[in-house]
Formats: sequence, C-alpha cells, structure tokens
Amino acid sequence: MTVKTLYFFLFLTIIAIVVPQFCFTQTPQKAEVNDLDVIVGENISEYEIVSQLATMETPWTIEIFLNEHIYRGIGSPRAYYDPNIFYQDIIHLYTYLKDNGYILAKIDTLISYSSDKKYVNLTIGITENARSFIDTVHIVGLEEIDADVRNDILGKNLLKHGDPFTKKLLTEEQSRIKKQLVNSGYSEAFLDSSASVRYASTNNISVLLKFNAGKRYVFGNTTFDHVDDRIDSSVMLRQMDFQEGEIYNEEKRMESEQNLNRLGIFEFASVRHNFLASQNDSNKNVIPLIISFRTLELQEITPEFLLENTQYSFITIGLGLSYKHHNLFGGAQNFSFSPRIRANSFEELNFPGAFSKGLSEPTLFGKADVQSQIVFPYFLNNKTSASITLSAEAEKQRDYDLTTLRAKLGFITKLSTYTVGITDLNIERVDPFYKKIDASGIRPEDSTKQFNFIESYTLQRDKTNNIFSPTAGFFHSGTIEEGGVISKIADGFGLPFSEYIKLSILLKHFFSSEYLPSQVFALKFNTGMAKLYNLKNTTPVPLPRRFFAGGSSSVRGWKDKQLSALPGSNIGGNFALEGSFESRTQLSPNGGKIFNVLEIPRFWLVTFLDYGNTWNKVSDVMVSEIALAVGVGLRYETFVGPIRADLAWRLYDPKEQNGRQWLYEQQFFTNSFSIVHIGIGHAF
Repeated sequence: MTVKTLYFFLFLTIIAIVVPQFCFTQTPQKAEVNDLDVIVGENISEYEIVSQLATMETPWTIEIFLNEHIYRGIGSPRAYYDPNIFYQDIIHLYTYLKDNGYILAKIDTLISYSSDKKYVNLTIGITENARSFIDTVHIVGLEEIDADVRNDILGKNLLKHGDPFTKKLLTEEQSRIKKQLVNSGYSEAFLDSSASVRYASTNNISVLLKFNAGKRYVFGNTTFDHVDDRIDSSVMLRQMDFQEGEIYNEEKRMESEQNLNRLGIFEFASVRHNFLASQNDSNKNVIPLIISFRTLELQEITPEFLLENTQYSFITIGLGLSYKHHNLFGGAQNFSFSPRIRANSFEELNFPGAFSKGLSEPTLFGKADVQSQIVFPYFLNNKTSASITLSAEAEKQRDYDLTTLRAKLGFITKLSTYTVGITDLNIERVDPFYKKIDASGIRPEDSTKQFNFIESYTLQRDKTNNIFSPTAGFFHSGTIEEGGVISKIADGFGLPFSEYIKLSILLKHFFSSEYLPSQVFALKFNTGMAKLYNLKNTTPVPLPRRFFAGGSSSVRGWKDKQLSALPGSNIGGNFALEGSFESRTQLSPNGGKIFNVLEIPRFWLVTFLDYGNTWNKVSDVMVSEIALAVGVGLRYETFVGPIRADLAWRLYDPKEQNGRQWLYEQQFFTNSFSIVHIGIGHAF
C-alpha cells in the first residue's frame, strides 16, 4: 500500500466519524422558564412553596436588560430549565411537606414546551391530603436530675397533643430542653436519640426524645490568660454574673462575657472553660473559667468632619475633635471631651465681613458646642452604669440665637435581657433670643431665660435582631419627664423656671419573611405631650424640651424643625404626632461588585411615607393639619450602619397658601419642594 493510498483511507475514516456528528447531533437548546405555576390547597401558600425551589421563573424584562446590557452585577439573568434541578426540587418538596406534617401529600407536575422549544411552562400541583398531628410526647432521661429542673422542663412543653406536627417545632423543643439543662448545671447534656412514629390508623405522630443529662457542675475559679498592669483584675471580676461554687449556667457565662465587652476598654474579651485547669483539678464536678482579652489603646484623639442636613441649608459642614480616655481612674471609667463647630448657609455668607467682624457678622449662621463626659460602668452592680455630662451650646441662626448650659447625671440599668431603664437628672440653663418678637407667632415669653432642674425616666425594650439594620423585631420606648419640683425649691436661682410634665412614646416594628429576606417592612410611631401644670406660672416649656417636626429622621418632606401647625415652626410645640412606613428592598441579593469595591448585595432601595405635625396642645389637633411626605431612598450597608440618601416630596402640605395642598396639584419639582437628606444610619 502506497503512502497516498494510506492518506486516502485515513481521510475517509475521519469523514466517516465527523460528518455524522454534524448531520445528526445538535447542541441541546436550553429552554427559558416562561411561567412557573404552583397550585396548592388552603393550608399552604404558593409563595411558601416557590421559596423552596431552586428552579425559578425568568425575571422581568427590565431586570434582564440591566443584567445583559448594563452590568452583570445588577438586575437578574434569564432563568433556564434544568431537568435534573427540577427533579431535585420535587424530591425536596416531598421532604419539606413531610417535615411539616403532610406525610401523605401528592405532587403532580406538568411540563409544556413552546413550539420552537425556546420556552417552557412548569406547573406543580400539590394535594395535601390529611395532615399529621401530635398524638403523644415522651421525654426520657431526666429521671435522675434535680426535681425542680425536671418539673420546669416538663411544664413548658412546646410539643402538645393535638398540635400539627412540624420538624421545626420538634427541633426547637430539643434545643429548649438542652438549653435548660445546660443552664441548670448539666453542661454536658445531649440528645441521645429522637424518634417520630406515625400511627397508620390515625396518621398522627408519637414523639420520643431521649436525653443524657450527665453530671451536674458548678462554677470553679476564674483566672486570666495574661496580666495587664493597666487594668485591675478586680474590675474584670466584678463584671462576672456568677460566683465560685454556684450552679453552672451557660447564659450567665455568656452574659458575663458581654459585660466585659461593654466596658469599652477591650478589643475583645472572652470567658471560656479552662480545660487545662479541669485536667489538673481533682474535683470533677467543677468548671474553672479563664478570661482572655486584648486591651484597646486607652487614650485616643480623633478629628471629626461633620456633614449634616439642617433647616437652613442643604448641607451643614463642621469640624470637631474628640479626646477619649478609656480607663481614667483605673476602674474602666470612660472619659471623653469633644468640641465641635458647624456652619451653614454658605450661599449667604459675606466672607470679608466674617473675617473682619467674626461672630457678629449677620450673615454667619452656625452652631458650636463642647461636651465632656465621664462614664462609670460599675455603679452599685454590674447592671448599672452612671455618667456625668457637662455641655455648653451656642447657636446662631437667622431667626434666633440660643445658648444652653447643661449638667446631667445619668443612670442606665439593664433590667433584663432586652429591657433597659434610664434615669437622667438635668440642671439646664437656656437663653433663647428671637430676633423678631411677635412675628410668626413668637411671643415675648418665648425669649425668657430659664434655669430648670429636670428629671426624666425612660423604659426601653429592644428586641430587634440587628442594632444598625434590623429586619425583624421591635423597639419600644416610653419616657416621663418633669421640670419644676426641684426648681421651685431652689427658686430657679433667681431666674424664671418652667413647671411642666412631659410624656413621650416611640414604637418601631420591623417585618420580614424567612422565605424572602431581601424584603423588609418597617413602621414607626412617635408621639409626645408636654403640659404646664401650675397655671400661676406661665413660663413656657424650655425650648430644647419642646417637640419639633421635619428633618431626615422625621417627616422628610420638610427640613429640620420646619414643620409645624403653629404660626411659627421655630418655637416648637407641646404636642407631636408622627410616623413612617418604609419598604426596604435588597436590589440584588446575588450580585457581584462594582469596580471590585462596592458590593451589589449591600445596596437597598427604600420607598417611604411619612406623616405628622406639631401643635400647641392636644385639643388643637386637626386631621387636615397632618402633613404627608413620600419619597425614595438608597442605602449602602457598612459596618457602622447604612449610608443613606433620601429624596422626599410633600404629598400633602397643610400650610400651602395657594390652595394646592396635594402633590398632584403642584409642579412636581418646584412647588412640591423636593428635598434630599444624606446621612449615616436608617431614618429609624
């Protein structure tokens, strides 16, 4: 065989292999999920089932456009049908339904392609059938533990006869019992076995939980992993919520660790089981502990650049300097001193006049303050801290000047895990001066110098799940304030004083779903009333103690302190009512990064509706005087809270003089007074 003949047969072989591949084999075309329809019964929501699926319906056209033509990190890509993933979804749904008591549930599917095979419609039909309920609950393994502990555990069952069976509730019951055992000295307790038996005749469930409690332990000696001569060891030991020989309680150990970190002198502090000491201890029922910590720099000086919204200009710019000493007297006392100065209305400032006349220049507006504070983290017990604050403020604005001198003695007591009590005792001298007396509702007595002794008592309950950006839970606060009793005894040191009582209530609630964590709804309601209780004393409520509305944390269609039902907004009101509704939506939970710096999932879009106003007294309140504002905002989450920018419009302006009070009656960007608010942290 010649070489040419060999090459010819080789060529034919290649043709025989390759050509059929091109002729008869095509790359499988992915079908886009045009519609995903879920049909369920009365007891399960469609949304609940969809949240369990990895298969998704293709998103809206605008989301696809943003993703494909603007930036891959925003919007959402097309969703394609994958038979393997869809099959796994159905298997997962059977497990999910079983875990929620629908053991006999049936699932039917329908897959329908378009004629060109480019699109597919998916239908999932679920027949729930009879749900399983709890028939009996048996908890064993607790026979040898302390009788009081056993009775307490058995008396608080989460699983009860007749309740629907769910695996989630079963898990919670297991965790509850183990937690209670660990907090009662049985630190090595564990769930030995768990069983759920279904009775074929009734379809109901019998639950068996078997625990091994082990030995009961007590707290042992507490030592340190190292010595820091700057910190007295007794300062740390007094933050412990337990004593040597006391029954071991895991929650007390964790609370003690939190007490240490609240001192403000540590980068971190931990309280842990000292296993090395346990090995060397002949007493096997004792748990010794060891404190590990890293101390902060005890003194620091920090420059501050202030950027705020005010009632007088779009942005107020200021400078400040903060000095802090975290361990002033060696007992973790925190001392701080901070002077600040702010200036606003630069567009009106006569710069040559400011340089030549200084503060007497009539176009120079701003505020200066200085504050010093010392905090004693341990006052009588480790649940109460005390503080002494001295401050002085001088404010010069277009309509008024105000100077305030204040000394405050404060106490904060942690009453329970989520509840705090706050007591403040204030000595306050205010000197307001309104430049246009009898104008805009300002009375001569509003410019009265006052010297007041003021006491306030606050009760706060915070069950939000995040200090900066809560997605669930609530915050409730109530304050009662009184000025006059002590002032009358001291006769105001020769100056007029106000005799008043003031009540304030703040409620915040946050809602989200475990099925859609990227959507949060937030509600706020805030109201308060101040009233003079001695009719013979007409000295008004001190200006800093009155209610004001408008601003970035109030009704956002108005600038700070500019909203009032009274003739003038600068004098404040004695009654306020306001609130907000917010919808916070994570723009792209699975997004990437912009310029490899900004993370797309940290961006949130916010829409809001604010309402409220201030009045002189409760009887003056009229529904027609409640102002409304709407707007949209953008948030970017950081480790110190979100950076936010809000754009707000006056939906309803009760003071609009031309009769065009509603937004649709006004020019959108002119008469509706669109306002931008920039800041750090949520509006509430």
